[in-house]
Amino acid sequence: MNTHAKPIRRARTPINLSGAFIRRTDLSKANFERADFSRADCAHVDFRGANFKDAILDGTNLKGADLTGARNLTRAQIQRAIIDETTKLPEDLV
Repeated sequence: MNTHAKPIRRARTPINLSGAFIRRTDLSKANFERADFSRADCAHVDFRGANFKDAILDGTNLKGADLTGARNLTRAQIQRAIIDETTKLPEDLV
């Protein structure tokens, strides 16, 4: 019997939040790697410290959202989203 066998790691299925209504929710420090937020309404959501690696933000409403300290968020992702002067961006994207 092999007691040193490594556990099988299964690939996580990306989260599909396309078109979702998620306003005023605390999603800080969540892992949204490869998540699809296309056309989702995320106004005033707390995304502080969340991971956005390869997330899709096409047409996502991020007005008033707090993305302070968000990880793996790119300028290209932000350019495809809807933001305003109340959206808080990570320091490297300001």
